[in-house]
This record gives sequence, C-alpha cells and structure tokens, in this order.
Amino acid sequence: MGAVYNSLERQKLDAPKCHPNTRVAVIQRIIDWIIGDIAFSALILWLYGAAGAGKSAIAHTLAERCAREGWLLAAFFFWKSATERNNIDRFVATVAYQAARSIPSLLPLIEHTIESDPMIFHYSVDVQLDKLIVEPIQRLYSTGHDFSNCPFVIVIDGLDECQGDLVQSGLVKSLTTSFLRSPFLIRILVTSRPEIHLQSIFNSSSMEPHLSRLALSDEYSPEEDIHRFLEDSFEGMGEDYPLASHIPPSWPGPEILGEITRKSSGQFVFASTTVKYVGGDPCELPTRRLDVIRKLRPPRGEADLPYAELNSLYNYVLSKVRGIEGVMQVLGFLVIGNTCINSTGRIDEFLFWAPGETQACLSQLTSVIECDAVGKIHILHASVQDFLLDPCRSHQFHLCRESVPSNITLLGLRHMSLDRIDIEKRMTPPIP
Repeated sequence: MGAVYNSLERQKLDAPKCHPNTRVAVIQRIIDWIIGDIAFSALILWLYGAAGAGKSAIAHTLAERCAREGWLLAAFFFWKSATERNNIDRFVATVAYQAARSIPSLLPLIEHTIESDPMIFHYSVDVQLDKLIVEPIQRLYSTGHDFSNCPFVIVIDGLDECQGDLVQSGLVKSLTTSFLRSPFLIRILVTSRPEIHLQSIFNSSSMEPHLSRLALSDEYSPEEDIHRFLEDSFEGMGEDYPLASHIPPSWPGPEILGEITRKSSGQFVFASTTVKYVGGDPCELPTRRLDVIRKLRPPRGEADLPYAELNSLYNYVLSKVRGIEGVMQVLGFLVIGNTCINSTGRIDEFLFWAPGETQACLSQLTSVIECDAVGKIHILHASVQDFLLDPCRSHQFHLCRESVPSNITLLGLRHMSLDRIDIEKRMTPPIP
C-alpha cells in the first residue's frame, strides 16, 4: 500500500483560504451538526450554493478545524482541472489512506485487504468502500477497539467537479449504503453546486432519512464578508508590496471597495480573483491593475487579461450543457434582449417552444441562474453577463450585441404576422 500512499499524498488543499469571519453562521451550523446538536441522525450534510459562492473555502476551513479537533477521518477535494482529482478513480484509495493515518490500527487491516486482492482498486466504488474502509472498521470494532475518541468526519468538496453525472449520483448512493453499516457514527460533509442531477439524488425518498441540507445563500450576508476580505487583502498589499511607496495611503478607499463588493454579487471567487490579479505581478503597480479591473485602463495584451479563473469556471459550466443552442438563445434574451420577457413561460411562448422547454434548458445552469416558483428568471452573478458579452473571455459562448437583437426582432415580426393572420381570420365572415 506504500506506493498508493505516496502517490496520493500529493493531493493538496489549494482552494482560497476562507476569511476568519467568512460565513460564520454556516460554519457554526455545520459544527452543530458534527457534534450532534442538530440533525443528529443525518449521515450526510449537503452544503450547496451557486458557482463561486465560497463552498470550497468553507470546506477547507471545516477540514482544518476538524483536523485540529481530532475529528477528521479523511478529506477529498474534487477539482475539474486536475487529472488526479476530476474523477472517481482515486477517491476510495485516498479516503482509505487518510483513514489509516487517522486511525493507525486500521493500517494492517487495509494492507491485508490489498495484499489479498491486488485488483481491489479496479472494483466498483461500493466494493472498494466496503472492503477497504467499512469492513476493516467493523473488524477493529469486533476486537473491542474503543472508537469513542476516534475521528469521524469525512469532507468531500466539489462533487460536481467529478467527471460524469451518473458517477456523482452513484457516489452519493455508495457513501450512504456503505457508511450506514459503520459500527460508529460517521459524518460526511458534501459540497457542490445545486446541479439538477444532484438535486434529484439528494431529494430522493431513500436519502431523506439520512440527509441534512444547508443552502449557501444571501441569508448569511456574503457581501459583508467579501468587503472585509477585500479590505484586509488590499491593506496587506499596500504594506508588503515591492512598490508600496507608490501606493497612496488611502488606496483603494471605501467607494472603490464598495464598487468591487457589489460587482462580486456574493461570489468569493470574483473577490479572490480580483485580489490575485491586482497583486499578482511585482513589476506592475497594483493601482494600475485595479484600474484594469474597473475598466479604466486597458490590459497589456492577452497575457494581462484578468479573471482567468472566472472564465474557466463559466466555460466549464456551459461546456457541460446539452442543447447549447437553445440555452444561448435564452441567455440572449436575458442578457441583451432587455425586454419584459424574463420568465420561462413567456420565453416559451416567444420562441414558439412547448411549455417547459425554457425551464428544462435552464435547469442545467442552476449554479448561475435561478428560476422561482412562478418561472421568474434571475441571473445570480453580474459577472456572468460580463463574461458572455466579452468574446475574448467566452469564445464560443459569446453573445453578440448585434445578432441577438436581430433574432429577437425577427421573432417579434413573426408573432405580428401570425397575429395579423389570426385577426383577419376572425374578421372574415363565414362562407354561407
């Protein structure tokens, strides 16, 4: 098992660090679940929220807190751009490795399983979880091992960044089936965007008795946390930067901080990307790079374009969409159309679609677009619109300011023509 350990130990926790005061209410609620003050019987807590809302920062903060408290059994952070962490292949091996380090008495039992069946890592996730984790825990328990002070929390971040919708749903089922058989209570924190297939599995009747949900929403005042994060980051930049003598003492000032906070639309990824870009080049003045962010100055070529992290995020979300042509048509209405046609029902009618088609399209974009109970559509982040309107950022997903209004006009003329024909039919007297 040593080779497996060595290869998996390279996994790094490299999401942005959470500000000490970030999402205090969310973190406290998760701690309450961990220690059993709320949702005592829930095996899994699903923390979900929009793209860039700060789920990974919270997951890392929780993992660090659990490690300090002696609660952390294992952690796995899916990441779409890392070949070792964007699929399920190494998930169980990583969790088994960390469990063996957290509970050393498990190590010989896990090693024995691998030595007895070297093909174990080619089996299904269910079998791997049972053979490498649950059954060794059961055997250890049967020997009278005291689990009262053993770690018992597993953190799984970014489930939606694991390749394959069916794989993601299958992992949730496997975790539930396997760890419900553990002889002591395991807590599993899962974070993800609220993708439609994950909503389906987490809302299923079979999951209901074993699940607690927590939405990362405006209820927890993300703007205040983002403003504090920006304030602290820019203050540190002014003190430590190589060209600090050229930065005004009052920079960037409350007005600019407020402007960037509003542009963040509750997205920690927007705020952290802003900070990384502004302070990312010691040969450039941060004041100038902040002007690039605010569009007061042009970037110095393609290599100087800000928001590469956001571009990657939105390109990834859109690349997973089926029927992208229809989705782009709806986005054109919402971003450029500037019309009163902003509900799923009205868009269906205007596009001559069957009822429900717009909602079906947008169900694939739940991490950036929200539809309420009456079909009213709301784009969650202003940065989505900026991305879609900039061809240098969105590439094949670019919305053209010229072609979209033309298409809307053509559809409007078609409606007018049909209305005229309908009126003429109603006014024409019947033939005797």
